[in-house]
Amino acid sequence: MLTPKDIRGVSPMMITPATPDAGDWRTEMSVNLEESARVANLYVETGCGSLALNGTTGECAALLWDEKLKYTDTVVQAVNHRIPVFAGCTSLGTKETIRQMKAMRDVGAEGAFVGLPLWQTPTLENSIQWYADLSEAVPDMAIMVYSNSMFFKSVFPPDFWYGVVAQAPTVITCKITSAAIVSNFMDLIERTGDKITYLPIMTSQALQLWKIAPDHVNGIWATRANAGPEPLVAYSNALENNDPELAETILKDMEAVPPHAADFSRFASYNVQAERMMAEYSDFMTPGPLRPPYTDVPDDWRAAGKRAGEGWASLRKKYVGSKV
Repeated sequence: MLTPKDIRGVSPMMITPATPDAGDWRTEMSVNLEESARVANLYVETGCGSLALNGTTGECAALLWDEKLKYTDTVVQAVNHRIPVFAGCTSLGTKETIRQMKAMRDVGAEGAFVGLPLWQTPTLENSIQWYADLSEAVPDMAIMVYSNSMFFKSVFPPDFWYGVVAQAPTVITCKITSAAIVSNFMDLIERTGDKITYLPIMTSQALQLWKIAPDHVNGIWATRANAGPEPLVAYSNALENNDPELAETILKDMEAVPPHAADFSRFASYNVQAERMMAEYSDFMTPGPLRPPYTDVPDDWRAAGKRAGEGWASLRKKYVGSKV
């Protein structure tokens, strides 16, 4: 069973590589399994610390259950327990997520990557109970909370985390996107820090929180790893090695890459497409086409993704070393 101390380094939110016909809704196996295994292995070889599958970037909403299970099985086999794999299991309800968690556990995934149920706006009480039920139902599988305020209609306030620590002991880590976590970070660390490893995003947020609590920022999450993880691994390593000057230098390098969004005020409508475009125009993976329903890519978003992907590919040359 994983513990919070096992969560370190870069956690890519992995794209699910697609077959050439994946853009057609008639395609019932749209996952490029060979590319999935190749990329998962590269994440391990380049020094990433864990993998999170089938979140938003992983097109959880666009895949059939059989596709998700086969994809997860393929990644788990490629990784071969060298780093933890958190399988995406978010669904509309408790029983379905439990069913998915058990199946993912049975193919070897050490953890589940789970957001709140996507229907009613969650109350604090049913948000906590959701994870408490999952923890009770699958006690031998760790949980990474997908605490994305944009999609899960919750700010994930401090009381949520206090309740989760008290009632859901298998929750060991989370992907930080909520401003409520950042603004209350020191209090959360003091009250829950030995139970949950909080993973900030790879931007300046990671350095900001490291300066507040350096002993508790042991890793970062990143969708940009789909365009190549090497600069991110260098950034995370600099923080872990207590070298803020180097971290600042790497952060400036990453911030110099053009943004992959044409308009961040519309990012919630195009984030799947934006991440896919950046990966497509980088040189790390072959992501393949977008799956329905999120196949629309306005020209300005494609152009932004192209600039970002090509810029990131250029940056990778500085950090790639000899492993890729």
